[in-house]
Amino acid sequence: MQKPVFISIALCFVFSLFIFQSSVLGQPPPTLQDGMNQYNADNYEEAIEIFQKIRAADPGSSQAAFFLGLTYKQINDFQHALQPLQDAATIKPPIKEAVVELIDVLYRLDRMEEAKKWIDVAEKNNIFPAKTAFLKGMVLSKEGKHAQAIDAFENSKKLDKSYTQSADLQIGLSYLGDRKFEKAKERFQAAVTLDPLSDLASFARRYQDIVEQRSYLERPLRVTIGIMGQIDTNMLTEPNANTGYPGSVYSSEEKSLAMMNTFRLDYVPTFSGPWLFNASYALANNIHEKNATTHDVLANTLSIAPGYNFGRFAVNIAANYTHVMKTAPSYKNYSETFSIGPMFRILLAQNHILEFYAGYAKKSLFDKPLTPEENQSSFGFDSYVSWMWLFENGSIMNFKYGYNVETADGSYWDYGGHRFTVNLIYPVWKAVKLQLGGEAYIQDYRNERATLEGITVKRRDRTYTGMTGLIWDVHRNVSLMAQYNYTRDDSNIGVYDFNREIYSAGMELKF
Repeated sequence: MQKPVFISIALCFVFSLFIFQSSVLGQPPPTLQDGMNQYNADNYEEAIEIFQKIRAADPGSSQAAFFLGLTYKQINDFQHALQPLQDAATIKPPIKEAVVELIDVLYRLDRMEEAKKWIDVAEKNNIFPAKTAFLKGMVLSKEGKHAQAIDAFENSKKLDKSYTQSADLQIGLSYLGDRKFEKAKERFQAAVTLDPLSDLASFARRYQDIVEQRSYLERPLRVTIGIMGQIDTNMLTEPNANTGYPGSVYSSEEKSLAMMNTFRLDYVPTFSGPWLFNASYALANNIHEKNATTHDVLANTLSIAPGYNFGRFAVNIAANYTHVMKTAPSYKNYSETFSIGPMFRILLAQNHILEFYAGYAKKSLFDKPLTPEENQSSFGFDSYVSWMWLFENGSIMNFKYGYNVETADGSYWDYGGHRFTVNLIYPVWKAVKLQLGGEAYIQDYRNERATLEGITVKRRDRTYTGMTGLIWDVHRNVSLMAQYNYTRDDSNIGVYDFNREIYSAGMELKF
């Protein structure tokens, strides 16, 4: 007897023995109806066991494969549902329903390319066209192809009116992903109106609130006005007493009340394509109770950053210009700075953002220096790398390292600097957020200079800054703020060695 024939007879004998043993024990082999009875009774584990036995006894049963995959899908075990549904869609005779169920499973497993292949199969064979169109919209939406997704959802509505509410909800989400907030609100409202008491209507209402918040946060034109009262303990950055320097002629007036007034206009338009753009204008005016005719400052800043979004990676060209005026005794030109360079932003994960910047910087001071060596006008290089960590509770943690080099017209002001910064925003109670921040700036100057003691040294500064504050968003347009800043400049040249504290309280208006 040939070996293949012997194996076939042996398998038949084993299967017959299984049937005979089951009959003798009064337990006939399970049937598809037995499995369906368990499925309909929500006894999914028992149903899976039955369908597995049927598949083991009859691997060519597309029905057993379909019901096994459907049961796994019911308990959200999509990984185990995949193979049985693939078998059900390919074993002859194939199960048509298995195709759309397989597309849904592939979508949930983020296997989009495979899902699209089976969508093509369903479209060519006209398999449940309305459901296929809806699933196609889901896949396109997850891929970020919102316009194509909307077309697919609209098609599902035309093919089957029962998809209207579900499709409107998904169309609203696609418009939300495309930042078309008004259209998103219209679709969510349509989903609510169609059946106000349904679960889908409840979801649509929640998304209406999200759209309202997103449309406010991402409005293209934003105005911010800030008013802060301050107590500045050392507005003149007078040297510490232990350095041996009694201070300047203003040394008795280094502590002063002050007011910081700010105005900011941001323009952040939304484009349907990958192009990015943002621009801002900021005005800051610092007014002091003392030394107002020599130290009040008015600063104007203009920033612009066109860019391109590659998905998880974006590039901007960031340019910034700041013009500062200072009282002497009325306002006159004091300085201007300009910088430009590429900025790279990478989305490492859903809540981790990495940012790089490197650019050219130039600074000009208008006042004539006392000596050529004291001329602070300069050009140089500025750079940083920043890591931002976004938490689910709304907290934000930021770590930043910066390196800059300045080559000044005056030899005393050439230096290289390393800046280390950490900031935390943490919601402590409802609309109240805690701010914590710290910075260390290490500056090493390249050229020697003469000190007041008559010695020659290379200047070395270590500046440490700490900040803590509270922000209370009493309204989406109004925030109250309180803040404390401490600065310690540890310098090997006494005239630059100082401590400073600033206490601030005020409000910010946002429109």
